[in-house]
Amino acid sequence: MRSFFIRLLYSLLFCLFTLFCLPYYYLKLRRRGNPFEGIGQRFGLYPKHKIHDSVGVDIWIHGVSVGEVMIGKVILKELWKLNPEIKVAFSTTTSTGYRMALSEPREKCSVFYFPLDFPWAVKRTFSFLDPKLVVLIETEIWPNFIEESKKRKVPLILCNARLSERTEKWYTFFSWFMKPFLNELSLILVTHELEIERFVKVGFPPERIFCLGSMKFDVANYRSGQEKTLEWWQKMGWDQSHLIILGGSTHRGEEEILLKEFIRLKQHWPNLRLILAPRHAERAKEIKNLCQKYGFMPVMRSDLDRINSLQQSSEILIINTTGELRALYEKADLVFVGKSLTAKGGQNFIEAAKAGKAIIVGPNMQNFKLLFKLFVDCEALTVVKDEADLSSKIEVLLKDEKLRKMMGEKARSVFIKNVGVGRKTAEILYNYLEYQKKGSLKSLLQNGLQETAKETKYN
Repeated sequence: MRSFFIRLLYSLLFCLFTLFCLPYYYLKLRRRGNPFEGIGQRFGLYPKHKIHDSVGVDIWIHGVSVGEVMIGKVILKELWKLNPEIKVAFSTTTSTGYRMALSEPREKCSVFYFPLDFPWAVKRTFSFLDPKLVVLIETEIWPNFIEESKKRKVPLILCNARLSERTEKWYTFFSWFMKPFLNELSLILVTHELEIERFVKVGFPPERIFCLGSMKFDVANYRSGQEKTLEWWQKMGWDQSHLIILGGSTHRGEEEILLKEFIRLKQHWPNLRLILAPRHAERAKEIKNLCQKYGFMPVMRSDLDRINSLQQSSEILIINTTGELRALYEKADLVFVGKSLTAKGGQNFIEAAKAGKAIIVGPNMQNFKLLFKLFVDCEALTVVKDEADLSSKIEVLLKDEKLRKMMGEKARSVFIKNVGVGRKTAEILYNYLEYQKKGSLKSLLQNGLQETAKETKYN
């Protein structure tokens, strides 16, 4: 009875919160395109018949946005290696995540928007999908969603689970409310051993938590048929005689710091070239104006699609397109990863590590705390304190080619040692399905999962 009233109160508050936030989300979605895209699905409005004829789906995977969707795609790829006939429903919350998920084969993977956590919306979605297993990526905990899965006896598995400091504080504060729902999770696969204690502290059941490692390495290793290649690269006229510094996923202020360094360093290395790839492509015009202020005529990446060759070689390239940063890392000699010097949080540096490049980051890597620690402990990352330290470290690395290559090899070595979590996650999910059919779930946990978790640790 207490649980019923708690959920009733939560549903009423959630309804009020949704109404209050509606104008904000309408404007946000309008800027990104159609604000009413998927609106019916978000309220659980589906046809009466089940998806995939009358049998429903084997697995429902949910990832909020692009990062989580990419992890879901890795899981799917590995699952279909085990059994190509597995039927999957793939939900996401954002329009960008939705478009990315649509690249999967329609006959095996149905893509839709995740329902808002209203009891009726969640119930209708479960009825439409009729899943045998639900996979949540990272930390997607919704009380009514969990309660509905409990009623239907559908196991919930949390994959690539991690807690941000903000989420940890929120769960701790509301532990009296959240703990009963957290106890309904069948399995929690965390990214690092240090996460286990944090998950237990906020109320997750300790006996169901296992460490597999981070799937971000597998995401960086993921290849699809839509992978972008740099067919335009030769138009720049840059070759192996040039030294290339790449500023990846930069934020405001970091481009100017790199430009100043570029001007200073060109006095000693006239063959130096600079690529600026801002985290938000819409800032490209702002960065172009900044370059012109310092006397440069940069090339915009999109302009290279409209010409056969540059009339005059440029020393700076600005990336105002998306999806090409991974391939660009291969072209660089030295990489600076942004949102780490003039902003907080940091950006993902794993793709640069896969390319075997010397990587520099600032001190603010809060969003990648455990991965950051792993690379620092292995001396596979150069960390700078401030602008002056960045200047010094760039110069040292440009002077010493052997040091650059050694740093790149260390980064790639860490990457290689940690790839494979996606495959092991898929094996656990597949076995979960099989054991569920046989009613031998306890055997799975005792005979296979603990050994798998022990084998997969950060090296």
